[in-house]
Amino acid sequence: MSMIICSNQSSDATSVGREQSIFKPYSFRNDLSSTLKLPKNCQVALESVKYSLDGNIAINSDSYVLYMYFGETLNTRQGDTMDNSTAYPIRIPLLANRKGVSEISFEDLTLEIETQLNKYIYHPNLRDSVSCEIRRNSSNQLEGIKIDVDEFETLTNVVPSNASEFGNSYFLEAGQDAGWQYEAGTFTLTETATNTAFEPVAILTDAPISLGGGQLVVNFSSTQADQIDWRVGLSRYTNPYEPGRTELSGAQDGMFAPMYFSTTQGFQEGPVPGATEGGFFADFCVSRNGSTLVLSHTAVKSSSSAGGDQIQWLDVVYGDNDIAYPYNISDNVGAFEKVEFQCKGEKIRVRMLDADDNACILYEYNASSEPESTLKAINQSCWTMYPVLSLEHDAAGPGSTLDVETYHPCTNISNPNILDIDNSWYQSQYRSSYGNSAAQEIETRPWMDEDQDKATFHEQVGINASLIIDLPLRIITRPSSHYTPSFQANCAELLGFTTSVRQFGHIASPVGRRQVQSTAVPRLMSAETMFVRLENFTTNSTNAHQGNRSKIIAHLPRFDGQVQTGRIFHQPAERVYLDLNNSDELRINTFDISFCYTNEQYATNLTGQSIVCLHFKQKDSQ
Repeated sequence: MSMIICSNQSSDATSVGREQSIFKPYSFRNDLSSTLKLPKNCQVALESVKYSLDGNIAINSDSYVLYMYFGETLNTRQGDTMDNSTAYPIRIPLLANRKGVSEISFEDLTLEIETQLNKYIYHPNLRDSVSCEIRRNSSNQLEGIKIDVDEFETLTNVVPSNASEFGNSYFLEAGQDAGWQYEAGTFTLTETATNTAFEPVAILTDAPISLGGGQLVVNFSSTQADQIDWRVGLSRYTNPYEPGRTELSGAQDGMFAPMYFSTTQGFQEGPVPGATEGGFFADFCVSRNGSTLVLSHTAVKSSSSAGGDQIQWLDVVYGDNDIAYPYNISDNVGAFEKVEFQCKGEKIRVRMLDADDNACILYEYNASSEPESTLKAINQSCWTMYPVLSLEHDAAGPGSTLDVETYHPCTNISNPNILDIDNSWYQSQYRSSYGNSAAQEIETRPWMDEDQDKATFHEQVGINASLIIDLPLRIITRPSSHYTPSFQANCAELLGFTTSVRQFGHIASPVGRRQVQSTAVPRLMSAETMFVRLENFTTNSTNAHQGNRSKIIAHLPRFDGQVQTGRIFHQPAERVYLDLNNSDELRINTFDISFCYTNEQYATNLTGQSIVCLHFKQKDSQ
């Protein structure tokens, strides 16, 4: 039997840290001054190991996960479930797209968290407004982390300058003329449409509307003389239907709409949306249909042939306010020339304005209104909405315009590219491996169903006097039974949170800032365990995770309360011997030792002196 003691250096005091050397603490070589003879049929086992962690945290890109939730409180009424909410917990990996194991300091981790929260928070009024800061005491000892979220509440009129096709992808793919143009806020119907079977529809792509009171005002007066049908709405950006889907045929292939938008109920080719017409998609829409002013949205009617798992065009009976239903827009006794949308948290207000901007309310949310008279809530699937404009193909139509006079966008968003996968939560779901399942789940909940008493399940939330949305923001660091799904949430100890769900509180200054702080000192626990490899011997183990042979001889398990920083000592309770597979005497001059993770990547967060004690013995005869 032989005991071999291997070390990269003589003490911790002469640390070489991460410098390039054959004596690195995570990979080193010991040369013997004389040859060591090992008997045939020899075996090796790890006797003990000592190493020091440098304070960096070893984590994989998916090792730590938290969730953010910006929606209704669910535990205030007995029986509350996610069916009552217009939101869905958003899964956030703490690290960005990194390969393998990353060894980072808590300071760097804090910056990563800030980046990830800004990327995944998704609500346009909260996007790119997150900041994270390490909290330390007067002795510079770590106390925790502070997360601030500033809500965007600026209402500045910025007329959009860019527009994109939103009727049918046919024009984009074929490079042909859709029959409309947009410039300096004016949408104009032209005579140049290559194919008039497709409705001319544009989405204004500069930035989403602010949900903190943002307004869209569009002037339709140029259409009145010739009685041209028009449509003005707000919509999320959606990808087009794939050509060849069985739900669509002919001209409808490639229409921009969610995959769960019904094409069998409340849908036909036509100039305007309504219960029986509508060749395009929007979340909310005011339109002229012949002589009738129509207010509509895309929601659920479970008793229809579309059932309860698809959204469809539904007309809203709007007569609860200043304008009686149905309003004759041909006679137009109110002399209306403009339509105005205003977004307040989850609520939509719609007004009709005359030439002097005198306003009459077409629709305003009232929890006591009948379901067929209630627009759906602005929910997580349509948080990120843009203006949508359309004019009918008509002999008298060319030259008619829709003019954007007022638009209040969210200008806080650093990447406003409407085609980006992370442009909105809906877009991220569409591109995920789950398709639209989460978005569809939200939009088929009972409060979206015209056949349900919506207020029983959910009352829409507005904004306060400071234009702040009256919804709580929460961070979920462990799986929650209320806010689901939140599986794999595992950041509580790492970030110093003692409860599974913490709500952000509002602070006095600046207005609109929400803040949450650690309630305990974070435990800087590495999420990855380590292994010891004996590189230059003929041992063979199998790393099934990697699917290959390996030189790993022992596992160094993670110990509660020990693997944070500083010196770690480990001695296995029982030696596990591996064969050297030597049929003859083995002569050894060198020992090559390394520390690695499951993926065989070096564990470079070691510092100072590493000691590995090996025990060799001849294999017992059978």
